[in-house]
Amino acid sequence: MTEYEFGCLIGGEWVEGEEEILVLSPYDDSEVGRVLVPREIDVDGLVKHAKEGLKSWKERRTYEVREALEEAARLVKKHEEELARIIALEGGKPIRDARFEVRRTAEVLRLCAGEAERIWGETLPGDAQPGRVSEAILTVREPVGVVLSITPYNFPLMLPAHKLGPALAARCSIVHKPATETPLSSLKLAELLLDAGIDERALQVVIGPGRELGERLVKADFDALSFTGSREVGERLREISPIPRMTLELGGNDPVIVDETVEDVEKVAESVVQGACYHAGQVCIAVERAIVVEEVYDEFVEAAAEAAESLKVGDPLDEDTDVGPLINDHALEKVLKHIEDAVNRGAEVVTGGEPRERRLLPPTVLSDVPEDSLIAREETFGPVLPVIRVRDFDEALRVANATEYGLHAAVFTNRLDRAVRAARELEAGGIIVNELTIYRADYMPFGGVKGSGVGREGVPWAVREFTEEKTIVLGGEGR
Repeated sequence: MTEYEFGCLIGGEWVEGEEEILVLSPYDDSEVGRVLVPREIDVDGLVKHAKEGLKSWKERRTYEVREALEEAARLVKKHEEELARIIALEGGKPIRDARFEVRRTAEVLRLCAGEAERIWGETLPGDAQPGRVSEAILTVREPVGVVLSITPYNFPLMLPAHKLGPALAARCSIVHKPATETPLSSLKLAELLLDAGIDERALQVVIGPGRELGERLVKADFDALSFTGSREVGERLREISPIPRMTLELGGNDPVIVDETVEDVEKVAESVVQGACYHAGQVCIAVERAIVVEEVYDEFVEAAAEAAESLKVGDPLDEDTDVGPLINDHALEKVLKHIEDAVNRGAEVVTGGEPRERRLLPPTVLSDVPEDSLIAREETFGPVLPVIRVRDFDEALRVANATEYGLHAAVFTNRLDRAVRAARELEAGGIIVNELTIYRADYMPFGGVKGSGVGREGVPWAVREFTEEKTIVLGGEGR
Protein backbone atom coordinates (compact mmCIF):
# COMPACT_ATOMS: atom_id res chain seq x y z
CA MET A 1 0.00 0.00 0.00
CA THR A 2 1.39 3.40 -1.03
CA GLU A 3 1.92 5.75 1.91
CA TYR A 4 2.94 8.84 -0.04
CA GLU A 5 2.01 10.23 -3.46
CA PHE A 6 3.31 13.41 -5.06
CA GLY A 7 3.55 15.15 -8.39
CA CYS A 8 6.33 17.49 -9.49
CA LEU A 9 6.42 21.13 -8.40
CA ILE A 10 6.53 23.08 -11.66
CA GLY A 11 5.75 26.75 -12.21
CA GLY A 12 4.07 27.15 -8.84
CA GLU A 13 1.79 24.15 -9.25
CA TRP A 14 1.86 20.49 -8.25
CA VAL A 15 1.77 18.73 -11.62
CA GLU A 16 0.79 15.06 -11.83
CA GLY A 17 1.85 13.53 -15.13
CA GLU A 18 1.28 10.29 -16.96
CA GLU A 19 4.45 8.48 -15.90
CA GLU A 20 4.68 6.75 -12.51
CA ILE A 21 7.93 6.46 -10.55
CA LEU A 22 7.61 3.93 -7.75
CA VAL A 23 9.65 4.45 -4.59
CA LEU A 24 10.55 1.11 -2.97
CA SER A 25 12.03 0.36 0.42
CA PRO A 26 15.62 -0.88 0.11
CA TYR A 27 14.98 -3.01 3.18
CA ASP A 28 12.07 -5.16 2.00
CA ASP A 29 11.13 -3.85 -1.48
CA SER A 30 7.72 -2.72 -0.27
CA GLU A 31 6.14 0.25 -2.02
CA VAL A 32 6.71 3.42 0.00
CA GLY A 33 5.29 5.95 -2.42
CA ARG A 34 4.97 7.07 -5.98
CA VAL A 35 5.62 10.22 -7.97
CA LEU A 36 3.48 11.02 -10.98
CA VAL A 37 5.65 12.88 -13.48
CA PRO A 38 5.06 14.29 -16.97
CA ARG A 39 6.09 11.97 -19.78
CA GLU A 40 8.69 14.55 -20.80
CA ILE A 41 9.58 17.48 -18.57
CA ASP A 42 9.91 20.78 -20.42
CA VAL A 43 13.35 21.92 -19.26
CA ASP A 44 13.18 25.24 -21.10
CA GLY A 45 9.83 25.82 -19.44
CA LEU A 46 11.39 25.17 -16.03
CA VAL A 47 14.05 27.78 -16.69
CA LYS A 48 11.44 30.26 -17.89
CA HIS A 49 9.39 29.77 -14.72
CA ALA A 50 12.56 30.07 -12.62
CA LYS A 51 13.53 33.36 -14.25
CA GLU A 52 10.07 34.74 -13.50
CA GLY A 53 10.42 33.51 -9.93
CA LEU A 54 13.82 35.18 -9.66
CA LYS A 55 12.31 38.57 -10.52
CA SER A 56 9.76 38.36 -7.73
CA TRP A 57 11.84 36.59 -5.06
CA LYS A 58 14.84 38.92 -5.26
CA GLU A 59 12.53 41.87 -4.61
CA ARG A 60 11.44 40.42 -1.26
CA ARG A 61 12.44 42.40 1.81
CA THR A 62 15.26 40.96 3.86
CA TYR A 63 13.06 40.39 6.86
CA GLU A 64 10.51 38.55 4.70
CA VAL A 65 13.15 36.12 3.43
CA ARG A 66 14.46 35.60 6.95
CA GLU A 67 11.00 35.01 8.39
CA ALA A 68 10.07 32.53 5.66
CA LEU A 69 13.20 30.46 6.30
CA GLU A 70 12.69 30.66 10.07
CA GLU A 71 9.15 29.40 9.60
CA ALA A 72 10.44 26.60 7.37
CA ALA A 73 12.79 25.53 10.15
CA ARG A 74 9.88 25.49 12.61
CA LEU A 75 7.73 23.43 10.25
CA VAL A 76 10.49 20.88 9.73
CA LYS A 77 10.78 20.49 13.51
CA LYS A 78 7.01 20.18 13.80
CA HIS A 79 6.95 17.36 11.23
CA GLU A 80 10.00 15.56 12.64
CA GLU A 81 8.40 12.14 13.05
CA GLU A 82 6.75 12.12 9.63
CA LEU A 83 9.92 13.28 7.88
CA ALA A 84 12.06 10.75 9.76
CA ARG A 85 9.71 7.96 8.75
CA ILE A 86 9.94 8.99 5.09
CA ILE A 87 13.75 9.02 5.28
CA ALA A 88 13.85 5.59 6.93
CA LEU A 89 11.37 4.03 4.52
CA GLU A 90 12.70 5.35 1.21
CA GLY A 91 16.42 5.39 2.05
CA GLY A 92 16.85 2.65 4.65
CA LYS A 93 18.43 4.97 7.22
CA PRO A 94 17.86 3.76 10.82
CA ILE A 95 15.03 5.74 12.39
CA ARG A 96 17.19 7.24 15.15
CA ASP A 97 19.62 8.58 12.57
CA ALA A 98 16.71 9.75 10.41
CA ARG A 99 15.40 11.87 13.28
CA PHE A 100 18.87 13.37 13.68
CA GLU A 101 18.87 14.26 9.98
CA VAL A 102 15.54 16.04 10.39
CA ARG A 103 16.87 18.07 13.32
CA ARG A 104 19.99 18.95 11.32
CA THR A 105 17.77 20.03 8.41
CA ALA A 106 15.84 22.41 10.65
CA GLU A 107 19.14 23.82 11.90
CA VAL A 108 20.39 24.33 8.32
CA LEU A 109 17.27 26.34 7.50
CA ARG A 110 17.66 28.37 10.70
CA LEU A 111 21.25 29.18 9.75
CA CYS A 112 20.08 30.18 6.26
CA ALA A 113 17.56 32.56 7.80
CA GLY A 114 20.38 34.26 9.68
CA GLU A 115 22.59 34.49 6.60
CA ALA A 116 19.77 36.11 4.63
CA GLU A 117 20.38 39.32 6.62
CA ARG A 118 24.18 39.11 6.39
CA ILE A 119 24.56 39.49 2.65
CA TRP A 120 26.63 42.60 2.76
CA GLY A 121 29.55 44.10 0.91
CA GLU A 122 32.55 46.26 1.80
CA THR A 123 33.80 49.81 1.52
CA LEU A 124 37.26 50.65 0.21
CA PRO A 125 39.15 53.95 0.33
CA GLY A 126 38.85 55.87 -2.92
CA ASP A 127 42.22 57.59 -2.64
CA ALA A 128 44.59 54.76 -1.65
CA GLN A 129 46.26 54.64 -5.08
CA PRO A 130 48.01 57.65 -6.64
CA GLY A 131 45.94 59.21 -9.38
CA ARG A 132 42.74 57.47 -8.27
CA VAL A 133 40.35 59.67 -6.32
CA SER A 134 36.68 59.03 -5.67
CA GLU A 135 34.26 59.60 -2.86
CA ALA A 136 33.95 55.87 -2.15
CA ILE A 137 34.37 52.41 -3.59
CA LEU A 138 31.66 49.96 -2.50
CA THR A 139 30.86 46.34 -3.12
CA VAL A 140 27.43 44.73 -2.91
CA ARG A 141 26.42 41.10 -3.34
CA GLU A 142 23.50 40.22 -5.57
CA PRO A 143 21.80 36.91 -6.48
CA VAL A 144 23.73 34.88 -9.03
CA GLY A 145 20.44 34.07 -10.78
CA VAL A 146 18.76 30.74 -11.44
CA VAL A 147 20.31 27.76 -9.65
CA LEU A 148 20.14 24.05 -10.52
CA SER A 149 20.49 21.64 -7.59
CA ILE A 150 21.09 17.88 -7.88
CA THR A 151 21.40 15.67 -4.79
CA PRO A 152 22.00 11.95 -4.05
CA TYR A 153 20.04 9.47 -1.93
CA ASN A 154 22.05 9.27 1.28
CA PHE A 155 20.83 12.46 3.01
CA PRO A 156 17.55 12.98 1.15
CA LEU A 157 16.34 15.84 3.38
CA MET A 158 19.45 17.56 4.69
CA LEU A 159 21.44 17.77 1.44
CA PRO A 160 18.56 19.42 -0.43
CA ALA A 161 18.24 21.87 2.48
CA HIS A 162 21.96 22.66 2.14
CA LYS A 163 21.25 23.80 -1.43
CA LEU A 164 17.70 25.13 -1.38
CA GLY A 165 18.16 27.12 1.84
CA PRO A 166 21.31 29.05 0.83
CA ALA A 167 20.02 29.70 -2.69
CA LEU A 168 16.74 31.11 -1.36
CA ALA A 169 18.59 33.09 1.33
CA ALA A 170 20.66 34.65 -1.47
CA ARG A 171 17.35 35.47 -3.23
CA CYS A 172 18.02 33.12 -6.13
CA SER A 173 15.36 30.93 -7.67
CA ILE A 174 16.15 27.24 -7.81
CA VAL A 175 15.24 24.05 -9.68
CA HIS A 176 15.94 20.93 -7.65
CA LYS A 177 16.32 17.33 -8.83
CA PRO A 178 16.66 14.76 -6.04
CA ALA A 179 17.73 11.14 -6.50
CA THR A 180 15.02 8.94 -8.01
CA GLU A 181 15.56 6.43 -5.17
CA THR A 182 14.62 8.99 -2.50
CA PRO A 183 12.46 11.77 -3.97
CA LEU A 184 9.76 11.85 -1.28
CA SER A 185 11.85 13.71 1.30
CA SER A 186 12.60 16.54 -1.14
CA LEU A 187 9.00 16.82 -2.23
CA LYS A 188 7.78 16.99 1.37
CA LEU A 189 10.44 19.62 2.12
CA ALA A 190 9.26 21.68 -0.85
CA GLU A 191 5.72 21.47 0.50
CA LEU A 192 6.88 22.84 3.85
CA LEU A 193 8.93 25.61 2.23
CA LEU A 194 5.89 26.81 0.30
CA ASP A 195 3.77 26.64 3.46
CA ALA A 196 6.42 28.77 5.18
CA GLY A 197 6.06 31.56 2.64
CA ILE A 198 8.70 30.86 0.00
CA ASP A 199 7.53 32.27 -3.33
CA GLU A 200 6.00 29.36 -5.27
CA ARG A 201 7.65 30.62 -8.44
CA ALA A 202 11.13 30.60 -6.86
CA LEU A 203 11.21 26.84 -6.16
CA GLN A 204 10.61 23.91 -8.49
CA VAL A 205 11.23 20.20 -7.89
CA VAL A 206 11.32 17.64 -10.68
CA ILE A 207 11.91 13.90 -10.60
CA GLY A 208 13.50 11.69 -13.21
CA PRO A 209 16.53 9.52 -13.99
CA GLY A 210 19.86 11.31 -13.84
CA ARG A 211 21.15 9.94 -17.10
CA GLU A 212 18.18 11.34 -19.00
CA LEU A 213 16.61 14.24 -17.07
CA GLY A 214 19.78 15.22 -15.23
CA GLU A 215 21.80 15.59 -18.41
CA ARG A 216 19.06 17.61 -20.06
CA LEU A 217 18.95 19.92 -17.05
CA VAL A 218 22.71 20.57 -16.88
CA LYS A 219 22.72 21.59 -20.54
CA ALA A 220 20.06 24.25 -19.96
CA ASP A 221 20.40 27.98 -19.30
CA PHE A 222 21.13 28.01 -15.56
CA ASP A 223 23.44 30.48 -13.86
CA ALA A 224 24.83 28.10 -11.21
CA LEU A 225 24.91 24.38 -10.45
CA SER A 226 25.23 22.78 -7.03
CA PHE A 227 25.80 19.02 -7.35
CA THR A 228 26.53 16.31 -4.82
CA GLY A 229 27.23 12.85 -6.18
CA SER A 230 29.85 10.52 -7.57
CA ARG A 231 33.13 11.66 -9.03
CA GLU A 232 32.34 9.98 -12.36
CA VAL A 233 29.08 11.89 -12.76
CA GLY A 234 30.64 15.15 -11.58
CA GLU A 235 33.42 14.90 -14.15
CA ARG A 236 30.88 14.23 -16.88
CA LEU A 237 28.89 17.30 -15.83
CA ARG A 238 32.01 19.40 -16.25
CA GLU A 239 32.38 18.08 -19.79
CA ILE A 240 28.82 18.57 -21.01
CA SER A 241 27.47 21.52 -19.03
CA PRO A 242 27.75 25.18 -20.08
CA ILE A 243 26.68 26.39 -16.62
CA PRO A 244 29.30 29.03 -15.70
CA ARG A 245 29.41 28.49 -11.92
CA MET A 246 29.62 25.04 -10.35
CA THR A 247 29.89 23.70 -6.81
CA LEU A 248 30.68 19.98 -7.00
CA GLU A 249 30.99 17.68 -3.98
CA LEU A 250 32.21 14.38 -5.40
CA GLY A 251 32.81 12.02 -2.50
CA GLY A 252 35.94 10.80 -0.77
CA ASN A 253 38.21 7.99 0.33
CA ASP A 254 38.53 9.45 3.80
CA PRO A 255 41.39 8.14 5.97
CA VAL A 256 41.74 8.04 9.75
CA ILE A 257 45.28 7.79 11.12
CA VAL A 258 45.76 6.19 14.54
CA ASP A 259 49.25 6.51 16.00
CA GLU A 260 50.90 4.77 18.94
CA THR A 261 50.37 7.68 21.36
CA VAL A 262 46.59 7.28 21.74
CA GLU A 263 45.72 6.37 25.31
CA ASP A 264 42.57 4.30 24.75
CA VAL A 265 42.92 2.26 21.55
CA GLU A 266 39.71 0.35 22.22
CA LYS A 267 37.65 3.53 22.50
CA VAL A 268 39.19 4.97 19.33
CA ALA A 269 38.54 1.72 17.43
CA GLU A 270 34.91 1.70 18.52
CA SER A 271 34.46 5.29 17.31
CA VAL A 272 36.17 4.54 14.00
CA VAL A 273 33.85 1.58 13.36
CA GLN A 274 30.83 3.77 14.04
CA GLY A 275 32.22 6.35 11.62
CA ALA A 276 32.66 3.68 8.98
CA CYS A 277 29.21 2.12 9.40
CA TYR A 278 26.95 5.16 9.91
CA HIS A 279 24.05 4.79 7.44
CA ALA A 280 25.68 1.56 6.24
CA GLY A 281 28.76 3.57 5.24
CA GLN A 282 26.80 5.50 2.63
CA VAL A 283 28.22 8.88 3.63
CA CYS A 284 30.76 10.87 1.64
CA ILE A 285 32.79 11.61 4.79
CA ALA A 286 32.42 8.16 6.37
CA VAL A 287 35.67 6.54 7.48
CA GLU A 288 36.87 4.69 4.39
CA ARG A 289 40.32 3.65 5.66
CA ALA A 290 41.93 3.19 9.07
CA ILE A 291 45.70 3.65 8.86
CA VAL A 292 47.18 2.30 12.09
CA VAL A 293 50.76 2.40 13.34
CA GLU A 294 52.19 -1.07 13.89
CA GLU A 295 52.67 -0.76 17.67
CA VAL A 296 48.89 -0.62 18.27
CA TYR A 297 47.70 -2.37 15.11
CA ASP A 298 46.68 -5.75 16.51
CA GLU A 299 44.94 -4.20 19.50
CA PHE A 300 43.05 -1.84 17.20
CA VAL A 301 41.90 -4.61 14.84
CA GLU A 302 40.67 -6.80 17.70
CA ALA A 303 38.73 -3.91 19.26
CA ALA A 304 37.31 -2.86 15.89
CA ALA A 305 36.01 -6.37 15.24
CA GLU A 306 34.29 -6.47 18.63
CA ALA A 307 32.73 -3.08 18.00
CA ALA A 308 31.51 -4.13 14.55
CA GLU A 309 29.91 -7.30 15.90
CA SER A 310 28.05 -5.30 18.58
CA LEU A 311 26.14 -3.24 16.01
CA LYS A 312 22.60 -4.39 15.23
CA VAL A 313 21.77 -4.83 11.55
CA GLY A 314 18.18 -4.87 10.36
CA ASP A 315 14.90 -3.04 9.89
CA PRO A 316 15.46 0.74 9.72
CA LEU A 317 12.17 1.33 11.55
CA ASP A 318 13.40 -0.69 14.54
CA GLU A 319 14.52 1.72 17.28
CA ASP A 320 17.46 -0.57 18.12
CA THR A 321 18.85 -0.85 14.58
CA ASP A 322 22.32 0.62 14.06
CA VAL A 323 22.94 -0.39 10.43
CA GLY A 324 20.25 -0.60 7.76
CA PRO A 325 20.38 -1.79 4.16
CA LEU A 326 22.41 -0.54 1.25
CA ILE A 327 20.30 1.50 -1.13
CA ASN A 328 20.11 -1.04 -3.99
CA ASP A 329 21.61 -4.21 -5.44
CA HIS A 330 24.18 -2.30 -7.48
CA ALA A 331 25.51 -0.62 -4.35
CA LEU A 332 25.83 -3.98 -2.58
CA GLU A 333 27.60 -5.52 -5.57
CA LYS A 334 30.16 -2.71 -5.59
CA VAL A 335 30.94 -3.16 -1.89
CA LEU A 336 31.30 -6.94 -2.28
CA LYS A 337 33.57 -6.40 -5.28
CA HIS A 338 35.85 -4.19 -3.19
CA ILE A 339 35.95 -6.77 -0.38
CA GLU A 340 36.74 -9.58 -2.81
CA ASP A 341 39.48 -7.57 -4.48
CA ALA A 342 41.12 -6.82 -1.11
CA VAL A 343 40.99 -10.49 -0.07
CA ASN A 344 42.45 -11.57 -3.41
CA ARG A 345 45.35 -9.20 -2.77
CA GLY A 346 46.06 -10.62 0.70
CA ALA A 347 43.62 -8.95 3.10
CA GLU A 348 41.79 -10.98 5.77
CA VAL A 349 38.11 -10.70 6.67
CA VAL A 350 38.16 -10.40 10.47
CA THR A 351 34.38 -10.14 10.79
CA GLY A 352 31.41 -9.68 8.46
CA GLY A 353 31.88 -9.78 4.70
CA GLU A 354 28.84 -11.91 3.83
CA PRO A 355 25.48 -10.24 3.09
CA ARG A 356 22.32 -11.31 4.84
CA GLU A 357 18.88 -11.18 3.26
CA ARG A 358 18.32 -8.58 0.57
CA ARG A 359 20.78 -5.67 0.96
CA LEU A 360 21.88 -6.06 4.57
CA LEU A 361 25.64 -6.33 4.96
CA PRO A 362 26.96 -6.77 8.51
CA PRO A 363 29.68 -4.33 9.55
CA THR A 364 32.89 -5.70 8.10
CA VAL A 365 36.48 -5.32 9.27
CA LEU A 366 39.40 -6.20 7.00
CA SER A 367 42.98 -6.50 8.23
CA ASP A 368 46.30 -6.33 6.37
CA VAL A 369 44.70 -4.44 3.52
CA PRO A 370 47.22 -3.65 0.76
CA GLU A 371 47.60 -0.10 -0.49
CA ASP A 372 46.92 -1.04 -4.10
CA SER A 373 43.50 -2.61 -3.43
CA LEU A 374 40.33 -0.97 -4.72
CA ILE A 375 39.03 -0.47 -1.19
CA ALA A 376 42.18 1.49 -0.27
CA ARG A 377 42.05 3.73 -3.33
CA GLU A 378 38.40 4.28 -4.19
CA GLU A 379 35.17 5.23 -2.46
CA THR A 380 33.49 2.01 -1.28
CA PHE A 381 30.31 3.50 0.24
CA GLY A 382 29.49 0.54 2.45
CA PRO A 383 29.75 -0.64 6.09
CA VAL A 384 33.35 -1.78 5.72
CA LEU A 385 36.47 -0.77 7.63
CA PRO A 386 39.74 -1.69 5.89
CA VAL A 387 42.66 -1.45 8.31
CA ILE A 388 46.08 -0.69 6.82
CA ARG A 389 49.26 -1.38 8.80
CA VAL A 390 52.08 1.21 8.69
CA ARG A 391 55.48 1.42 10.37
CA ASP A 392 55.29 4.97 11.67
CA PHE A 393 53.59 8.35 11.40
CA ASP A 394 55.58 9.34 8.32
CA GLU A 395 54.31 6.33 6.42
CA ALA A 396 50.79 6.96 7.70
CA LEU A 397 50.77 10.44 6.14
CA ARG A 398 52.07 9.07 2.84
CA VAL A 399 49.43 6.33 2.71
CA ALA A 400 46.65 8.75 3.66
CA ASN A 401 47.53 10.97 0.70
CA ALA A 402 47.86 8.06 -1.75
CA THR A 403 44.41 8.56 -3.26
CA GLU A 404 42.86 10.71 -5.94
CA TYR A 405 40.28 11.95 -3.42
CA GLY A 406 40.62 14.65 -0.78
CA LEU A 407 37.43 15.41 1.12
CA HIS A 408 38.12 14.80 4.84
CA ALA A 409 41.02 13.20 6.70
CA ALA A 410 41.40 12.57 10.41
CA VAL A 411 44.20 11.81 12.85
CA PHE A 412 44.15 10.46 16.40
CA THR A 413 47.30 11.41 18.27
CA ASN A 414 48.38 12.86 21.61
CA ARG A 415 51.31 14.75 20.10
CA LEU A 416 50.66 18.35 19.17
CA ASP A 417 53.50 18.45 16.65
CA ARG A 418 51.96 15.53 14.76
CA ALA A 419 48.53 17.16 14.78
CA VAL A 420 50.03 20.33 13.33
CA ARG A 421 52.01 18.37 10.77
CA ALA A 422 48.90 16.41 9.72
CA ALA A 423 46.95 19.64 9.34
CA ARG A 424 49.64 20.96 7.02
CA GLU A 425 50.47 17.84 5.02
CA LEU A 426 47.24 15.90 4.62
CA GLU A 427 45.66 16.60 1.24
CA ALA A 428 41.99 17.15 2.06
CA GLY A 429 39.45 19.92 2.32
CA GLY A 430 38.93 19.24 6.02
CA ILE A 431 41.44 17.92 8.58
CA ILE A 432 39.89 16.58 11.78
CA VAL A 433 42.11 16.07 14.84
CA ASN A 434 41.05 13.52 17.48
CA GLU A 435 37.60 13.26 15.92
CA LEU A 436 36.22 11.28 12.99
CA THR A 437 36.16 12.22 9.32
CA ILE A 438 32.37 12.16 9.59
CA TYR A 439 32.46 15.33 11.72
CA ARG A 440 30.63 18.22 10.09
CA ALA A 441 29.08 21.36 11.52
CA ASP A 442 26.60 22.93 9.13
CA TYR A 443 28.11 26.40 9.48
CA MET A 444 31.69 25.38 8.65
CA PRO A 445 33.12 25.36 5.11
CA PHE A 446 32.71 21.93 3.52
CA GLY A 447 34.25 20.63 0.32
CA GLY A 448 37.21 18.80 -1.11
CA VAL A 449 40.39 19.00 -3.12
CA LYS A 450 41.78 16.76 -5.86
CA GLY A 451 39.02 14.47 -7.17
CA SER A 452 36.60 15.37 -4.37
CA GLY A 453 35.23 18.43 -6.11
CA VAL A 454 35.33 22.22 -6.31
CA GLY A 455 33.73 24.99 -4.27
CA ARG A 456 32.52 25.03 -0.70
CA GLU A 457 29.23 24.36 1.02
CA GLY A 458 28.35 25.06 4.64
CA VAL A 459 25.64 27.68 4.96
CA PRO A 460 27.64 30.96 4.96
CA TRP A 461 29.94 29.73 2.19
CA ALA A 462 27.08 28.33 0.12
CA VAL A 463 25.23 31.65 0.28
CA ARG A 464 28.34 33.36 -1.06
CA GLU A 465 28.55 30.80 -3.88
CA PHE A 466 25.05 31.89 -4.90
CA THR A 467 25.87 35.61 -5.06
CA GLU A 468 27.82 37.84 -7.42
CA GLU A 469 29.92 40.71 -6.10
CA LYS A 470 29.34 44.04 -7.79
CA THR A 471 31.75 46.98 -7.43
CA ILE A 472 30.36 50.52 -7.29
CA VAL A 473 32.57 53.59 -7.58
CA LEU A 474 31.05 56.86 -6.35
CA GLY A 475 32.86 59.74 -7.99
CA GLY A 476 33.07 63.33 -6.89
CA GLU A 477 31.42 66.21 -8.68
CA GLY A 478 29.87 65.50 -12.05
CA ARG A 479 31.94 66.43 -15.08
